[in-house]
Amino acid sequence: MCFLHGLLLECDASWRRFDCSLYAFTYDAVNRAWFARMKRRRLCTAAVVFALQLSLTTEALGGERPFNVSAIVSADHPVNRCVPTQALGAGIDGHDKGECARMFTDRNTAEMLSVGLGPLTYRLRTELGCEVWHWNPRGTWSDPVHKCGYWTSDDSLSEPINLSYGYRLPRRGNTIDQANDDGYSRITDGDEKSFWKSNPYLDSHFTGDSEDAHPQWVIIDLGGRKPVNAIRIRWAAPYAKQYKVESWEGEDPMHLHPDDDDDWQPFAHGTFQNARGDDELIRLSDRPRSTEFVRVTMSVSSHTGAQNSGDIRESLGFAIREIELGNLDKHGRFHDHVRHAPDRHRQTITYASSTDPWHRTEDIDYSTEQPGLDFVFHSKLTNNLPVLVPVGVLYDTPDNAAAEINYLLRRNYLLEGIELGEEPDGQWASPEDYAELYTEVARRLALLDPRPKIGGPSLQNFEDQLLTWADASGNRSWM
Repeated sequence: MCFLHGLLLECDASWRRFDCSLYAFTYDAVNRAWFARMKRRRLCTAAVVFALQLSLTTEALGGERPFNVSAIVSADHPVNRCVPTQALGAGIDGHDKGECARMFTDRNTAEMLSVGLGPLTYRLRTELGCEVWHWNPRGTWSDPVHKCGYWTSDDSLSEPINLSYGYRLPRRGNTIDQANDDGYSRITDGDEKSFWKSNPYLDSHFTGDSEDAHPQWVIIDLGGRKPVNAIRIRWAAPYAKQYKVESWEGEDPMHLHPDDDDDWQPFAHGTFQNARGDDELIRLSDRPRSTEFVRVTMSVSSHTGAQNSGDIRESLGFAIREIELGNLDKHGRFHDHVRHAPDRHRQTITYASSTDPWHRTEDIDYSTEQPGLDFVFHSKLTNNLPVLVPVGVLYDTPDNAAAEINYLLRRNYLLEGIELGEEPDGQWASPEDYAELYTEVARRLALLDPRPKIGGPSLQNFEDQLLTWADASGNRSWM
């Protein structure tokens, strides 16, 4: 076996700041000084020691004699160079209510700096929690009269920003999130006044692509195989004019394995070309199909919205109030398998391809706080080095992202780079949708200043094969 006893670190796929070869390393004076300092501070453990041990031993098989293999490492011809003071850094993240004040005291900051880590990365917890980030509590609503709609934080220079919050999205479609996991889906909440709506920035109005280039979907997880032959979709506006209903024949479509070759299978009567947004019960097949996961894929929108809204974004994408899914028996009685409740643990789990970042002033989430941008850049934690900063992508708008970076540039803060989004693979976003949102935000940021590096995605998974459902060409790789 080949062992590399090296630095224990958290590596963001977006920046590849630590890129090493198992076969050759070189250390300059600053490296040696850094490690000596770490050792003096008694922080030099097995995770912070560079020693390359190469050995290969085989066990005797079938009477064969074991043998040893040795390798020579040439330190004079390095493939890559690792400068720990540049390659390794610290991260600052969102925290529970009140923790920022308790954590970032002068004493704690001094202890953090004593570790010797250099650059600082700012992590965006709101993006993991299906929330939009008000990075500046001052800003404007698209509907200022009702204090709701799409938010853009103020990029003008005023009082320093010391604390910021995320806002829950009332048009959410995911039951589960990757932060506090205390929200719920509006697709199975039992409230017909609420609804899920897809991200309007994936509509052809913004992308310029064909209308069906970014189909949106919702998935219902029944919690186990159940007989299914009927569905009722209670549409909101805009509804889907073209959509299809499919079931998954394998184990779990949300956590794929390289050996899986399963795919979505359409119901016999589950394809609709000229739907009108009706709420009638639809028979999907003559005989019930035993399945756990059912997907509704929407490709053409009605582009209808609330009559009193002058915002085009309200009429883009797709919206669903509630879904009932189950078995229509031979007597015509419908048995709904879906549990409807406004609670993460009592409702049937649903997943959604995207979520509209529309929200209201009352949706603020005080349970989680993000350190304010000015607080971070003014603190000693930056080591007077450029900082890697995030912008929201999946649950935010390009306007809000651009305003954030414009604010930082106006403050003349040093930026190592800009990371777009946070772990989109762990939130079941399709690579095509993430790429579309990423491209629009990146284009806006590049117009402000082409110098900061634009990166992403920071991935949740680091498996050899990061998988999604097969596209038209059969490609299953998320990357």
